[in-house]
Amino acid sequence: MSSFRSKTAALLLTGAALSALSLPAAAQSASEVEALRAQVQSLLARIEKLEKAPSTPAGPPASKDAPLVVADAYKAPQVVQSGNGKVKLTLSGQIGRAVIVADDGFDSDAIHGDNATASSRLRLSSQAKLDDNWTAGTDIELETSSASTRNTGFGTDSGTFSVNERKVEFWVQHKEFGRLWVGQGDTATNQTSEVDLSGTSTLISHSDIGATFGGIAFRNKATRAAGVTVNNAFNNFDGLHREDRVRYDTPTFGGGFQLSTSFTEGGATDGAVRYNAKIGDTEVAAAIAYADNDSRTGFDTQTNGSISVKFANGFNVTAAAGTRDLGPRDSDFWYGKVGYIAKLTSIGNSAFVVDYFTQDDFAVAGADAKAWSVGYVQTVDAFASDFYISFRNHSYDTRTADFKDVYGVITGARVRF
Repeated sequence: MSSFRSKTAALLLTGAALSALSLPAAAQSASEVEALRAQVQSLLARIEKLEKAPSTPAGPPASKDAPLVVADAYKAPQVVQSGNGKVKLTLSGQIGRAVIVADDGFDSDAIHGDNATASSRLRLSSQAKLDDNWTAGTDIELETSSASTRNTGFGTDSGTFSVNERKVEFWVQHKEFGRLWVGQGDTATNQTSEVDLSGTSTLISHSDIGATFGGIAFRNKATRAAGVTVNNAFNNFDGLHREDRVRYDTPTFGGGFQLSTSFTEGGATDGAVRYNAKIGDTEVAAAIAYADNDSRTGFDTQTNGSISVKFANGFNVTAAAGTRDLGPRDSDFWYGKVGYIAKLTSIGNSAFVVDYFTQDDFAVAGADAKAWSVGYVQTVDAFASDFYISFRNHSYDTRTADFKDVYGVITGARVRF
């Protein structure tokens, strides 16, 4: 500080001298010089006083990229916003990983994979409002799957990584007229075989049997040769899945009913009726659907549906069924589930289920496929996560061959964000 004071004094004295020299000769008297000297001494005294005063440290400069919301110990700052101020943008997704230990009757193996029932995915959704009646939005949803449990079997050293489009669409909705969707997304009949209030269907014990142990092959009892895989032996005829389509949904009417129809790339069409309501303390959800594949490969037409009922005490029952015209033959499936949901601890709901699936003539004429499972899902609300474990058994035979059962345990978690 003394160095700063000395330099300041020198600058002030220099300024005073220059001021004195700039005065006319007649004004350069001793009294005027003394007056300037007094001014300099007064300024030096004020500087010394400021130096002795306690200093307040300056805060950090304001960030040019301040978060949209204030972060605290439990909440991260919001870092996603739309480039258009009129549109609300939401980033979400999940990680769904599983470990499977399975046996095909001759060999056993462990599989580390992405649970195809609750695959890892990333989603960007936007929504904008015109007025109280009109809204519009977009969805981009990508599946980022490493070693999908639908395709990964025994002896795989490294699971295949894939990025698949689930949804690339926009929609426009009017409160009284319904919603119109355009792009890649759910057809009108997608998930109509999977209506389920058990709290387990998006993870385990699901009517889509091939989603979890799907890559494992049935082994011929006599020759040990590998036959059809689990994924190819079972099918729940769940509509036309996701396609490039135009879809229309009516508003909900009649206490919980909704109609949907869609037209897909390639000419396939479908329609569905859905029902969601609460009757007293009992929740009821159901769907029935019809699809015409318009001679595309796979099948001609199919009819399918499902219903689920959850009682106030936590017990629930679910059923699904469908039939598909494969051309030379028809294939049918039946599915049933009994479950119980309860909040046994403060961390979140616990769900327990037992299910059974049977199907005829799907992979080949005369094929008989059956599966059953028991499962448990524990939700941890604080983690936004679901942990699960399930045992499932699969059996498959044809008119000309008998195969060993495929059975095993799957356990893992889905972490949502």
